[in-house]
Amino acid sequence: MKARKNRAFFVETLIITFLLLLMLVILVRIFGAAAQKSNYAKMRTEAAAVAQNVVTMFEAGEDQVGQAQKALIDTANDEYSDVDTPQTSLVLQFDGNGVLSEKGKYEVTLLMTCEIRAVGYMITGNMKVVNLDYPEEDLAQLDTAKYFPDAVDAVWSGDVNLDEISRTESETEASP
Repeated sequence: MKARKNRAFFVETLIITFLLLLMLVILVRIFGAAAQKSNYAKMRTEAAAVAQNVVTMFEAGEDQVGQAQKALIDTANDEYSDVDTPQTSLVLQFDGNGVLSEKGKYEVTLLMTCEIRAVGYMITGNMKVVNLDYPEEDLAQLDTAKYFPDAVDAVWSGDVNLDEISRTESETEASP
């Protein structure tokens, strides 16, 4: 009788141990998946910050982005150029904090196109942000644009009067 009780106790203990191990395996998989999703969300958040920094650089005309914008406008102004809408591509690297870095873990590919307008230039930019550890997936994509007015072309074409350009704000407010 005592052997039966011991055998039943061991069988129950074995079943409970098996169930506990099964629940432990399930919990480890759930926490592993949660950690993986958390890391992915962190990468996406950092990529969004990098994209915002590139948009700021694009709008302010800073660093390599500003130099590339000037080169596009010069190419568009070149009367001997065969290109109607000049394009250029930049590859920039940023660290996890969104700071421009030579050995950053985020790579931004920025494709810029310059269109000649009646009075100025419209430069559009299309960027994609990739984590160099996982280069097969774009973490962020963003389009932006900046208009560069050209007052000299406007005066030559007759669209704008030279007196309107040289007039200051206080003069325009004072006049009726």
